Amino acid sequence: MKKNFFIDHPVFSMVISILITIVGLIGLILLPIDQYPQIVPPVVKVTASYPGADAQTTTQAVATPIEQVLNGTPGMMYMESVSSNSGVFSASLTFDIDTDPDLAAVEIQNRIKQAESRLPVEVVQNGIGVEKQASSKLLTITLLSNDPKYDEIYLSNYATLNVVDMLRRVPGVGSISNVGSRYYAMRIWVMPDKLTDMGLTVKDLQNAIKDQNRESAAGVLGQAPIDGVDVTIPIAAQGRLASVEEFEQIVVRANPDGSIIRLKDVSRISLEAQSYSTESGIDGRNAAVMNVNMLPGSNAIEVAKEVKKAMEEIGRNLPEGITYSIPFDMTTYISQSIHEVYKTLFEALLLVILVVFLSLQNWRSTIIPVVAVPISLIGTFGVMLLFGFSLNLMTLLGLILAIGIVVDDAIVVVESVDKIMNEEKLSPYEATQKAMSNMTGALIATSLVLCAVFVPVSFLSGITGLLYRQFTITIAVSVIISTIVALTLTPVMCSLILRPAKGGEKNFIFKSINSWLSKGNDFYSGKISSALANSKRIFAAFGVILAAIYLLNTLTPKSFMPKEDQGYFTVELELPEGATIERTREVSKRALNFLMNDPDVEHVLDVVGSSPRVGTNQARSQMTVILKPWDERKADNIEQIMDRARREFARYPEAKAFISTPPVIPGLGSSGGFEMVLEARADATYSDLQNAVDTLMHYARQSRQVTGLSASIQNDIPRLYFDIDRDKARLHGVQMADIFSTLKAFTGSLYVNDFNMYNRVYRVYIQAEAPYRAYRDNLNLFSVKGSDGAMIPITALGNTEYSTGSGTIKRFNMFQSATITGEAGDGFSSGEAMAFLEEIVDKHLPENIKVEWSGLSYQEKKESGKTGMILALAFLFVFLFLAAQYESWSIPIAVLLSLPVSILGSYAGVFVCGLENNIYFQIGLVMLIGLVAKNAILIVEFAKLEMDKGVDAVTAALTASRLRFRPIVMTSLAFILGLLPLVLSSGPGSASRHGIGTGVFFGMCVAITVGIVYVPFFFVWVDRIKRKFRKR
Repeated sequence: MKKNFFIDHPVFSMVISILITIVGLIGLILLPIDQYPQIVPPVVKVTASYPGADAQTTTQAVATPIEQVLNGTPGMMYMESVSSNSGVFSASLTFDIDTDPDLAAVEIQNRIKQAESRLPVEVVQNGIGVEKQASSKLLTITLLSNDPKYDEIYLSNYATLNVVDMLRRVPGVGSISNVGSRYYAMRIWVMPDKLTDMGLTVKDLQNAIKDQNRESAAGVLGQAPIDGVDVTIPIAAQGRLASVEEFEQIVVRANPDGSIIRLKDVSRISLEAQSYSTESGIDGRNAAVMNVNMLPGSNAIEVAKEVKKAMEEIGRNLPEGITYSIPFDMTTYISQSIHEVYKTLFEALLLVILVVFLSLQNWRSTIIPVVAVPISLIGTFGVMLLFGFSLNLMTLLGLILAIGIVVDDAIVVVESVDKIMNEEKLSPYEATQKAMSNMTGALIATSLVLCAVFVPVSFLSGITGLLYRQFTITIAVSVIISTIVALTLTPVMCSLILRPAKGGEKNFIFKSINSWLSKGNDFYSGKISSALANSKRIFAAFGVILAAIYLLNTLTPKSFMPKEDQGYFTVELELPEGATIERTREVSKRALNFLMNDPDVEHVLDVVGSSPRVGTNQARSQMTVILKPWDERKADNIEQIMDRARREFARYPEAKAFISTPPVIPGLGSSGGFEMVLEARADATYSDLQNAVDTLMHYARQSRQVTGLSASIQNDIPRLYFDIDRDKARLHGVQMADIFSTLKAFTGSLYVNDFNMYNRVYRVYIQAEAPYRAYRDNLNLFSVKGSDGAMIPITALGNTEYSTGSGTIKRFNMFQSATITGEAGDGFSSGEAMAFLEEIVDKHLPENIKVEWSGLSYQEKKESGKTGMILALAFLFVFLFLAAQYESWSIPIAVLLSLPVSILGSYAGVFVCGLENNIYFQIGLVMLIGLVAKNAILIVEFAKLEMDKGVDAVTAALTASRLRFRPIVMTSLAFILGLLPLVLSSGPGSASRHGIGTGVFFGMCVAITVGIVYVPFFFVWVDRIKRKFRKR
């Protein structure tokens, strides 16, 4: 290709830019929009139920066999499980980020098959669920009614039958959970005294229902082989029953005298809810509450839009008196965060254009970067689509920072052409030809150096690598496109648009800028000369800089991600163990009324009888407090609203309140703070674990480093212990299984079989009427049948006594465990809080109690300490590329030694502003190294050219510094002003923008004031040292 091919073929050059723009616009339209990249590790959930079993029995009979086969599943990071006193077992297996969730779910399903032979029959009969857990809640939809006939049971089942199935078919919807579901069931409410009077047992009822409520094939008339029959006729008979009336007519026993005992004679049959353990509502009203979760990789905004569209259609067919609402919409936060980033993007672009105009001082010259920059940014969207990226906070922040870089290429070309055209009196076409012949190599080289900084960092493993990948590849792509535009479109526009400067005097503003830059250049040259004359002082100052970086790195609080105001927080109320759902409901109502009267609260979703920390528990209640839009709130931040709630709930004597923000990354953990797990290892008992938790909480609460502490471990709950006299039971010919099933059926509930209704399958349960299972004395009415046919009260076969036992039992990686959650105190980072808790464990807890971390804390612990590796990688690749570019091992050293000054500025800025060393700050450091290295290269490259002409190192360094001062200052100012909207941002998602912008802003400020003195200084000294070694 000819040297001036693109200048000679302007249409071809323009077509390249038009194609880049078109591909970018297509990418912009098709790119999914989400808060973060897909960085949440896959989670597979396993659920099973053993009705009537307490937590200890569930752990031994269900949890242990299942966990034994699941432990060691390929790719598994850790496994958490909960066994409750309602007989519910649930396990969550968290896998490595690279694991395919579908394959993981299949592997788990296969392993559970191996455990089925060791599980109780009832557990297998109830079914063991295996499902991928959707990472993020997108919407919450509620069905409400003021009409008494539409009670909670009706609303819940209407939602299941008419809403959930339709929404599941919406593209992008992962799963829908009916919170506090009151799924229909046929309830057989038995009267134990009547049952005993008639000489019947629970087993008799079970057998009668199973026998008469069954689906069976009845055969076919005329089935081959047969002769002389022309038609086959299938035989139909009533199989499963479908109504209350049909169940009432079930024959339990036919007596010899011809009389019949039917099911209705010993029980009350009704179509009711399968479970009454939880209740859900919104703003104090009963409601069916549905959480809509999104499939990974889907466009959050589009999915929410389609779900709302489907709900509008469903809403038109709702019965009169039922309405729906969408109180929680995560896309509000996502879209507002993205909108704020877009706003910052345009603010940065305008500020950069202003600096470009003030720098070039010519509107014709300014037009070229103004056209070139948007092409580079828009074109990046097309490549992002090819890489499978999304429009998220990381990629958009990358584009904001890229503005200051991509404008650089255009400025360098325009300034060079303008200078040649005016100094050498050449035409725009000739000046462009000459400028491009000198600059093509330099443009490509600087772009490669920047890519060398960004790309290697993206190959880090884990969540850190995924976050870096989206960010760094976005910037690298925009830099590459910018270089292509600078080599094609920019020279064409220079040759067509630029004109030689007229001899007239410049206006006052331009004269002032030029005067200021000229004085600055003189001052800068003087400082370099002074530095070279006082080298010992400069080396001493450099030593102080390195020491200060180490000190600030130690002092700066560390965390993984900054906390964001996502527009809601959660409140968990904990009543004494054993409290009924009625007691919990009363306290929840009081709390809910307070929250609804808060001027900043819009909605409160409440679920009574459940908690994210311990699962289903009647003594727990959880409320999701949804706040008003950011611009309508009176409070300055979410912490003020949470503090008001904390002060109120501290006055509740009957309950403890735990208030927390949602996870920083939706789906990663259960709250926005830390999640610490204490494990009972070796010979440690459950009691030892309880004592360890109490000790930890005692010491932790004495410090300001942690706040909002809560533990998942429960105090021992009251229980009635039934000590069966096994000898006596055997003498009477009573099977142990009959005693247990009688107790379980009457006091818990016994699943018998299924029935069909509304084209669905529902369950049949046996349970005693409420008055027969309220008190200890009621057990006297429960009877079993002896071998002689006599009815024997079960209390005659054993003794009962009150005792205490464990409540919900949690296990982590097969060890009994307790999860401690909380947040870092004011002025402390999550990293400091975690280190503080680990210190307490080391000092005050026994050796057989160990620490693990889960959720975001696990990732923070795993990914911590990577700042050094990231910086080392960036330094190494810059060094190698520069060595290759200049065919020298010594010149890159001068560039690298000038970088610590800017790093100190970055650390100092973040420390003074009270921010943390988190992943955003680390990304900013990588960006800073690339930019400062690029500026240093400009000086070093010109100094090397001067030395090649025979000039000594000092003169070459001073000449290069004077020549490159103006472009370095102006391009750096363009970048710094482009960062200003990030540093000063507010509203949704501002914490991440502060984190990434502040460090780079202060780093660049120090780089162009102090750092540029060190570049020529180290260039001279590296040359001196090199010459000394050569003489030897």
